Amino acid sequence: MKSLKSFLPKGNVKNYLGILIVVLAIIGYQVKIDYYIMRPGSAEHLRPIIQVEGATGTESGKLMLTTVSSIPGNVLFYLVSMLDQNTELVEKEEIVGHYDMDDELYRQIMLLYMSQSQQEAIYNAFLLAGEPVEFIEKAVLVRDISVESKAYQILRPGDKIVSVDGIEVRNAEQIIEYVKTKKPGTTVQVNFMRNNEAREEMIELISHPEFEEARIGIMIMTDRELVTDKKVDIDTGRIGGSSAGMMFTLEIFNQLTPEDITRGYNVAGTGTINADGLVGQIGGVKHKVKAAHKAKADIFFVPKDIQPYDTNEKDAIATNEEIGSPLTVVPVKHVSEVIEYLQEIDAKVKK
Repeated sequence: MKSLKSFLPKGNVKNYLGILIVVLAIIGYQVKIDYYIMRPGSAEHLRPIIQVEGATGTESGKLMLTTVSSIPGNVLFYLVSMLDQNTELVEKEEIVGHYDMDDELYRQIMLLYMSQSQQEAIYNAFLLAGEPVEFIEKAVLVRDISVESKAYQILRPGDKIVSVDGIEVRNAEQIIEYVKTKKPGTTVQVNFMRNNEAREEMIELISHPEFEEARIGIMIMTDRELVTDKKVDIDTGRIGGSSAGMMFTLEIFNQLTPEDITRGYNVAGTGTINADGLVGQIGGVKHKVKAAHKAKADIFFVPKDIQPYDTNEKDAIATNEEIGSPLTVVPVKHVSEVIEYLQEIDAKVKK
């Protein structure tokens, strides 16, 4: 049997093998797969990211948001991920949902979620600090579309619904309540904006899987304008998603009030926030725990498992134990619990 060397032109076999590996790597990079490559991201210090007008608060420690590195998969990354225990392969459908969207649209939606979470965080922080704050409802944003919906391939995430059957809508509840008065199979006229372009479509309503009522089959949220006496600037760059809401709230609150809630600790965490201050479940929590550990965090706040299908609390505790329990993992269901916890612990003595 002839060796590989006999088939190659005269020269250094190692050089040819090196070229072959590079060529295969380039090909592998170009071939896409329906997976995302997930791994620990970073733990970003929030004080340089958030600036509150007239801020009085100081900090002896740090408040940090945690991220997950999420990369659209290809064959090369797939092979590399098999050798890295910190890397996880997640099916694309789990990340972007059932909606048939490309990676760029997914990124835009994540930035939309980020914007919403920032507004909810500002609202909660100002309320907790006793500062005047108000939401003005403007329209309804589409978050996702069910594959069973007749609106599938008509509406897209990010569309702004301004009226249904000629009736102006300013919040999600108005659409839900109006559609309930209709019967499945009837159509409604939906007027919406997409990229500043006005559009109009007739959409047939479908039946609700649990209740005897009609629905469009879309996930929606209220588009709001936040009104405060103090300007808040948040610069997160290309970081998207809604999972930093709780940590945004803490940093803004810490700048609005004279007391330093960090008490000398490096505090990391994750969790969505809504207008009622409730902390919601997020994805990739085990990667965020590792990111917090790498950034030398002392405490990690995580959404408490409330429903049977919730896993953030369990996953965070298990991952912390897996890496030697370097963090104090604290499950919470409301942002006020985080502030109370930090206010009650002894200040950390710096060595």
